[in-house]
Amino acid sequence: MLFQILRFLLRKTYGCRHSTELWTAFIRLPVSFYVEVEDDLKRIVDVISANLQLVCGKDEGFWVAATVTPARVRPHGSGVSDGRVGSRTRSALLDELRARGTAWFGALDEISFLSRIYDLESLPSNDSRFGTAAGDIWQHCVNNSDWPMDWIYSNPRFKLYEAEQEILLRFACEVVHPVVRKDPTEQAALVNAFNGHLSADGWELVEDQVIDGRPIYVPQMKVHALGIPLNRIKAVAATLNSATLYEDLRRLERIGDAEPGEAIALAKEIVEGCCKLILDDRKVPYSAKAEIPDLLKLLRSELKLMPEGIDETAKGASEIRDILTSLGRIAHSLAPLRNAYGKGHGRGRSFKGLQPRHARLAIGAASTFVDFVMDRHSST
Repeated sequence: MLFQILRFLLRKTYGCRHSTELWTAFIRLPVSFYVEVEDDLKRIVDVISANLQLVCGKDEGFWVAATVTPARVRPHGSGVSDGRVGSRTRSALLDELRARGTAWFGALDEISFLSRIYDLESLPSNDSRFGTAAGDIWQHCVNNSDWPMDWIYSNPRFKLYEAEQEILLRFACEVVHPVVRKDPTEQAALVNAFNGHLSADGWELVEDQVIDGRPIYVPQMKVHALGIPLNRIKAVAATLNSATLYEDLRRLERIGDAEPGEAIALAKEIVEGCCKLILDDRKVPYSAKAEIPDLLKLLRSELKLMPEGIDETAKGASEIRDILTSLGRIAHSLAPLRNAYGKGHGRGRSFKGLQPRHARLAIGAASTFVDFVMDRHSST
C-alpha cells in the first residue's frame, strides 16, 4: 500500500528502457519559508531524498528524489493569460521581496531609486515640514533614517499592491537594474524569483540591453514563446478527443517555460501520448513499456509517411523518416537532461540548470511532431 501511495503522490520524471524509473517528489514551500532555508537547501534535499530511498527501498523498480522549490501563484482555469498581472501575482512578487529582506533601492538611496519611476516633486508630503514627497522621504530615509526598510509597500502615495500594472512591472525592473543591483548573483536570483511569479499571468522579465556586461531587464508577455506551439497541440488534442492530452496542456499553460524541467517532461509525455492515441485509433498493438523510439517505428509503418504516389523506397524516403524521427526524439532525448540538470539534485550555488530556451525547444519540437503525424493520420 505504501508503494501505491508513493506512486500516486510522486511524478514520474524519466523512465529509460531497460533502466530504473526515476520519480520526483515536488515539495513547494511558501516563499517566506523557502527563503529561510535557501542557504541550507542542498542538505535538506539530500536528507529528504535519502529518507525517501530508505522508505521505498532499492528493489521496487524505481528510484525517488526530492525537489524543493518556492510555491508559485497558479491562475484559475486553463486559459491563456489575458495580459493582466492579477492581484495574487503582484502580492506574491512583493511578498517575496519583503520575505527576502531585499533592500529594494539597492546601491542607490530611496529618493534616487524612486525618482527613476515617479515624479516625487508632484507627490504630496506626509510631513507638514515639507511640501513634497521628496522632502519627507529625504528626512526620514536619508537624514534621520527612522522609517523601516519596507515602508514603501504600505505607503498610500505609491500603493504598490494596487498600483497600475505598468508601474508594478517598472518597479520590478528597476529593482534588478544593474545600477541598482550591483551583485550579479543577487540580480539573477531576483529575476528568477520574479519570473516564477509573473509566469502565472503570462509575463516575464527579459534582457533588453547590456551595460558594463550586466543585463537590463524589461517586461514582456510570454505568449510569443509558447502560444503558437500550444495552440497547435490543442488542435491535435481536440481531434483526438483526449482528456489526458488536455490535462498535460493545461499544466503546460500554467507553468509556461518558467519551470524548464517540468515543461520538458510534459513535452515528452505529449509526444508519447499522441503516438499511443493514434496507434490506438488504428488498432495497432504496442508494448506497455514502449517508449518514443519504439512508437515511432510503428507510426512510420502504419502512416506510410511518404507523399501520395511516391514509393516508400524512393529517393528522399529515408530523409523524411529521419526528420520525423529527429523531431520525436528531441523531447525524448531532453528527458535525461531534465534529470541531470534539474533544480533538485543537490547542486551547489554556482550550478546552472536548464533554461527556458530548452523548454521552448522541446515544446516547439513536440508541437511540430504532433501536427505532422496528426495531419497524416487524418488524411489516411
